[in-house]
Amino acid sequence: MVAKLFKSFFRRSDEETASFPLFCMPELPLPELLHRTKRAFLARKLGQYIGIRARGVDRFFYESLATKTFKNNKKDLESYVLYLSELMLEWGENGQDIQQEIKELNETAIFTNAMLKAYDIYKDELFGRPAHSCSCQPKCNVRDIDEKKWEIYRDVMHAATQGKFLLVKEEEVGRLEQGTIICRAGIRSRSDIPKCRELAKQAFEALGVGPLALVSWLLAVSEAVTNVIKHAEWGEMSLIQDKASKELRLIVKDQGPGFPMKELPKMVLLSGYSTKKSLGQGFTLIMRIAQKVFLSTSSQGSVLVLVFYAEEGANVNGLLKDDAKNDHRRQVD
Repeated sequence: MVAKLFKSFFRRSDEETASFPLFCMPELPLPELLHRTKRAFLARKLGQYIGIRARGVDRFFYESLATKTFKNNKKDLESYVLYLSELMLEWGENGQDIQQEIKELNETAIFTNAMLKAYDIYKDELFGRPAHSCSCQPKCNVRDIDEKKWEIYRDVMHAATQGKFLLVKEEEVGRLEQGTIICRAGIRSRSDIPKCRELAKQAFEALGVGPLALVSWLLAVSEAVTNVIKHAEWGEMSLIQDKASKELRLIVKDQGPGFPMKELPKMVLLSGYSTKKSLGQGFTLIMRIAQKVFLSTSSQGSVLVLVFYAEEGANVNGLLKDDAKNDHRRQVD
């Protein structure tokens, strides 16, 4: 969770990603969903500490989200690590002395040290503040705790969406703004929704986006712009073409209250979840349509970035016409 943003979490190739089983987010009550994500996060840290390779570490989230409980089975290392994580969370929920329980497991040194290290670093975020801890101790720095919580939220949502959603910091938005600005428009009233949509439509069409992709991409544009009108004072929409990465990025900034951090996992992971300060069903649509979604949010405002792959939006009709022309030429020749 403490890895730097764009060289962090899912360091795997497309081939490795393809080898993962297709994962569908199970319909779970929110408490159970949060429990499984915490278990996965803790297992990932244990896996890193005991030396499990990155690809195996990434699997923890998929296995944890798909499985209710794990058994004590040392023959399956990944399942066993998830079992240990589950034990630690249960001890925390029951108010037991987790450090003592870890020692009484009589595990090998590598497992014991990994569990003690993970508990020491994340005891406040994952297990609640122990009764004997002192809020005035130097290690209980509020800024450090907030940073760790942010990283937990970021990594849990990134993993649960299979890398599709990523929470980013304000200073990291600049990388996503690199490229050529195709169009830009202000957002201040409801009348700006159709204006932004039409502007984006003209830009997409000029770039050769086909009719099927055009319909869905414009729906995502409308939802993102509508959110600014509903929840912020004003905003701005930009469409950027990044030829180097072959991406089209819709960037929607607003000056508003931002998204409450505690609501973000529900907004991202629960289909149709809605509050006065969330995108609700609109966000569900955005997550389905965009190839990737980035979000930077604070009490001063938010930046929502939707990534579309230019090649996937290529004008299919135009390609078919070109193919037909080429076939005709070959026949003539």
